Amino acid sequence: MQSTRKAELRAFARKIGAGDRTAAASAALRRLIELPEFARARTVAFYSAIGDEVPLEEAAAASRARGVRTAYTVQCAAGLELALSDSDDSLRMGRGGIREPGEGASRVHLEEIDAFLVPGLLFDRSCRRLGRGGGQYDRLLKHARAGATPIGICYAERVVEELPEDPWDVAMDLVVTDQFVVRRSRRGGGA
Repeated sequence: MQSTRKAELRAFARKIGAGDRTAAASAALRRLIELPEFARARTVAFYSAIGDEVPLEEAAAASRARGVRTAYTVQCAAGLELALSDSDDSLRMGRGGIREPGEGASRVHLEEIDAFLVPGLLFDRSCRRLGRGGGQYDRLLKHARAGATPIGICYAERVVEELPEDPWDVAMDLVVTDQFVVRRSRRGGGA
């Protein structure tokens, strides 16, 4: 039943129009950069945007300018790993058409990551995430160290009231959009 509902929601998410998102992306990145959880992070896991995901190049450049180590996901046989990148120009096309650090990039251990920036097709007001269906981010985040902050980022129309949840799903601590920020409450509800 959950898988059917998630498939329906993925189809719904793919119908949300993209259009020119330049102003919305800039607004979302401003909100992200202002977050204390992001500002104090010394090593941040970024993603390379595909489809209608918020592009993070500006946030990565700003982070590097203040001495933050920037890591990106790398797809491998075992799932996702993380590798350092000192510029977006050093990212190369990897598996699945997603840009990632090259083979020689230094790997980063999960316990070194202070904040994870996580894409999603949809998020809800309880900071649950609906991804593309492979479960790679859920598996990665399950092994993050205690105290690391998973931050979802998307456009405001991609936040819905409630998403179905499976036992293996990992909720975000925050969801940042171009119009608002949702924080997960201690009880699991959104704010």
